[in-house]
Amino acid sequence: MARQAADREARAEARSINEVLAESVVAPAVRADFVDGNTGALDRFDRAVKYRLEVGSVTHVNIWGRGGKLIYTTASGEARERLRLGVKLPLTGAQQRVLRDGGTGEVVLGDDVPFAKNPTGAASGTVQIFTKLIARNGTPLLFEAFYSLDDLEQRRQQIYQPFRWITLSALALLLILVTPIIWVLTRDVRRAGDERERLLQTGLDASDAERRRIARDLHDGVVQDLAGTSFHLAGLARDDSVAPQVRAQMTAANDSLRDSLKGLRALLAEIHPPEIQADGLGAALGDLIAPAAAVGVSASVSVIGADGASDEIASLVLRVAQEAVRNALRHAQASTLAVTVRSDGRILTLEVVDDGVGFTPTAPRSAEHYGLKGMSSLVRDRGGELTVTSAPGEGTEVRLEVEQDD
Repeated sequence: MARQAADREARAEARSINEVLAESVVAPAVRADFVDGNTGALDRFDRAVKYRLEVGSVTHVNIWGRGGKLIYTTASGEARERLRLGVKLPLTGAQQRVLRDGGTGEVVLGDDVPFAKNPTGAASGTVQIFTKLIARNGTPLLFEAFYSLDDLEQRRQQIYQPFRWITLSALALLLILVTPIIWVLTRDVRRAGDERERLLQTGLDASDAERRRIARDLHDGVVQDLAGTSFHLAGLARDDSVAPQVRAQMTAANDSLRDSLKGLRALLAEIHPPEIQADGLGAALGDLIAPAAAVGVSASVSVIGADGASDEIASLVLRVAQEAVRNALRHAQASTLAVTVRSDGRILTLEVVDDGVGFTPTAPRSAEHYGLKGMSSLVRDRGGELTVTSAPGEGTEVRLEVEQDD
């Protein structure tokens, strides 16, 4: 930044010199006969101001009239051969604007600038700066001077050098001050992340414990009572001493009771899936989708090649599937639901796909949709990746990819 500022300052200094030469040296000496190209007027002008124009990094100057007529030049050598007093050469668009509107313009001349745009004979690596001036008779003229880029570069270095050590010192001081701050902030962020993960895991563990308690109480209480009642009804329905009409009612009641038991067992699996092994993943997922039929959803499960997964990975797959299936049955308004698990021997993939109403993943979610969001951190801890793909009216896909343990 300091280098750029020094470069701008060097250029600005050259422009200021050009304006001073145009307004204070040239303009007061320009008379009407000079503008007309009178030989005597040109000689008088040359003797009066030429030595005053040879300042600093100026190589030579030209004065142009309207229409690109060359009125005066201090060029010598090859440049002088190209320029003859009175010759008319086309001015560039920038020169025409300055001649018309005033101000100062500049162009850096290089080897790639054609003669039509550089009729001055100036060497490449030269800065051409042109300024409008008004002759004493009111005629607008264009004063242009050529400055050596090497000289401007030296001037830039002179301007930049004092700031160089200031810049380096400031940078070193900034590093000394900022590095400990960054280290502290990084440590705090890492600690906050670890604490968040710890709280999340604690919350999941507490949720698992509560679900396990509820599932155990239901299994040991209500489920056992209903199972005993079902067996008792089945026995009474087979008793010949009971009237046929009563036996038919008992059989119907027993069938209804068995259906309720199936639904209750599926609910227990949803509340807290049992600890499973990989070879039992298909059966556990089948229990997970059992409630789908009750809400009119056609659900299917496919498990291929998951036998080599560890019990920990199998449990993770089941927990993610549990959240995805629960959301699909409660919110998706789907007609079909497919749960697929497959493995290529290295990566185990779970896909839960429904054809429901979908949603916008980036939109704010209600509280009931935070289950999968909480799962994503747990999945990352296991080295996996959890993605949710959905759009309004296009259903939802929940995809889990996790490396299988050797």
